[in-house]
Amino acid sequence: MKKTLMLVLTILVLSVFVFSQVKIGVIDAQQIIEKTKKGTQIQKKLENWQKKKQQELLTMQEEIKKLEKDVMSPALNNATRESKSLELQTKKTQLKRTYEDAQREFQLASQKELMALEKELIPLIQNVGKAKGLTVIFDRARSGIVYLDKAVDITGDVIKAVDAKFPK
Repeated sequence: MKKTLMLVLTILVLSVFVFSQVKIGVIDAQQIIEKTKKGTQIQKKLENWQKKKQQELLTMQEEIKKLEKDVMSPALNNATRESKSLELQTKKTQLKRTYEDAQREFQLASQKELMALEKELIPLIQNVGKAKGLTVIFDRARSGIVYLDKAVDITGDVIKAVDAKFPK
């Protein structure tokens, strides 16, 4: 019995010692994307793509509005009105599909760009963690952290490392 009690006490003492040596760091990935030169380049690229698609959709909407006016014109005969109505329905369907396709393409492009950035960031984050003697680094958004002491936040250091590695 005494041996078991001693073993349990030894394990408790060792676990306290081990856990007291853990050094934690936390990053805010969203800030890294927003504040680094590399992240802002990606954001601008995605925004430009999105603006181009929006312009495409606006052009299609204008064509639909024009067709709607044409369909309502009293000067049209029934055959022409039917033809314009079919064309109008086709254009509306095409607009809907183009919009849905654009949303999917944007999501895929965003994921692709962000995954590529993440692959480039992970070694830099690891280097910052090693330089600071950290045991573990959490991403604030992914970990569900509710409270954070600013002393463990290494986001600024990671931003500096990213900008040094990718100066453009």
